Amino acid sequence: MRRPWLGARRDRAELYLFVTIAAFAITVAGVRWYLQLTGFPKVGGGGLHVAHMLWGGLLLVVAAVLPLLFVGRRALLLSALAAGVGAGLFIDEVGKFITESNDYFFAPAAPLIYGTLLLLVVVWLVVRRSHADSATDAMQAAVDALRDGVDGRLTRMDRDRVVEGLAPARAADDPEVARLAERQASLLTSPEIDALLVPPGWVARGGARALLDRILPRRLEKALVVLGLAWTALLAAFASFLLLAILWVGDPLEVPVSPGPIEFPTEPIWAILVLALGVLVGFACGVAAVLIVRGREQKGVRIAVGATLLNLVAGGLLTFYVVQFGAVASTLEHLVLLALLLDYDRRLDAFQSLPVTAPEL
Repeated sequence: MRRPWLGARRDRAELYLFVTIAAFAITVAGVRWYLQLTGFPKVGGGGLHVAHMLWGGLLLVVAAVLPLLFVGRRALLLSALAAGVGAGLFIDEVGKFITESNDYFFAPAAPLIYGTLLLLVVVWLVVRRSHADSATDAMQAAVDALRDGVDGRLTRMDRDRVVEGLAPARAADDPEVARLAERQASLLTSPEIDALLVPPGWVARGGARALLDRILPRRLEKALVVLGLAWTALLAAFASFLLLAILWVGDPLEVPVSPGPIEFPTEPIWAILVLALGVLVGFACGVAAVLIVRGREQKGVRIAVGATLLNLVAGGLLTFYVVQFGAVASTLEHLVLLALLLDYDRRLDAFQSLPVTAPEL
């Protein structure tokens, strides 16, 4: 049996990484909002300044120590949460460490923070799409399931999923591996473990999905998707007029500088790039909206997802540089649109997979 150098991939790894990413994003946005609201106060006095980066470092230490001292799902969730908050507090002050003047308001700091978030999201997508289907992964997942059973946190659904994942290990060529996996499956399906199983939560039972389907039926979701794409296309049309006006005027464009300590780039090329990318994304979203309305929904959704991802990656990096953390609101709008598109695409696949019944004669 091949044993990976770093060990088996942890069961539910995508969940723990998602908690870290969400905590990271909320922490950075929350800190910037609070500091701007309170006028960027300093904690300390007499030459002493306690930077919130120090609290972030402390939380990162807590995140590293927790899984070393405790086992189980709760310790891992707390570690993931502490890691996200700690990393957010730490990286929020990156501007101080990439400038000679320790400039917290250094303009490229915002796109650097946003780029770090994008890298974490890419890692999460890779982990989410990869399947822990090796014998080592399955047997380690069985060990975790036994631990959850002892802790009173194992549901029948999770137990059955882990037992089903043990099938490759139970059929392994190595007889010792196959016997051990067989014993793990027998123990997980034993009456002793059955007595320790707990009922699944509301989300695991599908309650959240059922509630979403009730409050957001497919036709309403389609209308919201089309409206979101049309709004993006309308903004792109406005941006195209601005871009044409900028290119038509012979005088050089002057970017107004906002008052306050936050730095904003004054070179007009960055504003022009943001407008040009907005026109491209808006045109693609307009085409996607027309395709969805005309019944070519899957093709329209694919184009819209690609355009929205381009807007979140390239457009987000540019916008965070031009308007700094004023881009948070537009980024959230694009994330909501992307979530609607992905869920609508899932519903399209489910609808098309339904069996076709012949009409009664």
